[in-house]
Amino acid sequence: MNWFRYLIMAIAMDAALLVYRVSSGLGVNNEAGIVLGIMILAGILWFTEALPLHATGLLIAFLLIISGVFTTKEAFAPFFDPVIVLLLGGFVLARAMQKHGLDKKIAYSFLAVFGNKPGPFLFGLMLVTAFLSMWMTNTATTALLLPIAIVVLSKSGLKPKKSSYAKAVVLGIAFAATIGGIGTLVGSTPNPMAAKFLADEGIALDFVGWMVHALPLVIVLLPVAWFVLMQMYKPEVTKLKIDKQKPGTTKNQKLVLLVFVSTVLLWLTTSFHGFSSPVVSVVPILLLYFFNLVDTQDFSKINWAALVLFGGGLSLGLAVQATGLDSIFAKVIQNFALGQPYFLILVIVATVSILLTLVSSNTATAAVLIPIAIPLSVALGVDVKIMTVLAAIGVSLDFIVPVGTPPSTIAYSSGYITVKDMAKPGIIIALIGVLAVATLAFFYWPLL
Repeated sequence: MNWFRYLIMAIAMDAALLVYRVSSGLGVNNEAGIVLGIMILAGILWFTEALPLHATGLLIAFLLIISGVFTTKEAFAPFFDPVIVLLLGGFVLARAMQKHGLDKKIAYSFLAVFGNKPGPFLFGLMLVTAFLSMWMTNTATTALLLPIAIVVLSKSGLKPKKSSYAKAVVLGIAFAATIGGIGTLVGSTPNPMAAKFLADEGIALDFVGWMVHALPLVIVLLPVAWFVLMQMYKPEVTKLKIDKQKPGTTKNQKLVLLVFVSTVLLWLTTSFHGFSSPVVSVVPILLLYFFNLVDTQDFSKINWAALVLFGGGLSLGLAVQATGLDSIFAKVIQNFALGQPYFLILVIVATVSILLTLVSSNTATAAVLIPIAIPLSVALGVDVKIMTVLAAIGVSLDFIVPVGTPPSTIAYSSGYITVKDMAKPGIIIALIGVLAVATLAFFYWPLL
């Protein structure tokens, strides 16, 4: 309703002005106060979705310009930052896989290995979801596999919101997509955002470097999520009805697979050939056009809204850094964290990351939290890379509410689960995720 949008906009603007005035009274410099007000405005709009998320991303850049915090070039440069190109390459590759049915071919090939028993089927479904989510966006992966799973559930007589096992399957796809998205730089938008801000600090974190940090968590959390779901939502059937798919692979599927494998290999060998991950991401776009596997219409169908949202988030994050607002936040947090054991600090950062995503998307939360993580780590005397990666992964550990990550939103919209159905296993998995990532950050990441 328009009246709701107008009301939220009015509340958001009033809150932003109030925060700006209070911050000025507390001695915060004028530009930092402006950015803090913009952050509050954006946070309210992101939380309520009174405007589309990407529209708020553009609003951030607009406000930064007219307030004088950034020049036009400074505000809009992040909208085509190298990490945007990295994501663009992944999006186009995913579009080609969808267009030619390669994504379904891979999915059904995996599922055929695990058979029709509920437990192995769910594990296989979560495994293929996590794998695809490492290379496609977790949103696209969920959108692909959820309809496939729903067909199986329907043919097996399992009803929405009534079937215990159906809840496990729908949640399993959402959770696995989120977990798998943690594994690579192109899997989830907070990942390249962290790499971007680290690069600005002169700290390199390439495609392989990210995977070395994140894959162990994926390997740990995937079976944990499967076990929790199987225990909480036990199957009421012993066998599922799964249609057999036609054998064989088309010429176009083989070509898309060749481009996909080549791109992954290039991403994994950046240190060998010397080209950065964003540069590599241009390769699949050019090859897919060269082989006539995508066209201009396909290019228009990729998720441009997500890229604009990402650009707005980067612009806000850079403003937080440029005005010194990140150092102010870091000092406030430092007062609470000083003197605490290092492991507890890691747990607190991961927990705060999850709590923030309870009221905002993980991309929006990352835009606020990651820039703060860098000065915070300096203030606490801990490794900058560890703290930044921890914050980026932490915002992807919200399995509790639909708004936390796009896969959770899609799963909830299926009609098979309620918010309570998601929260019950989600809280357990999130807590285990916090302990797991803090343990990796404490024992394993310092060795890398």
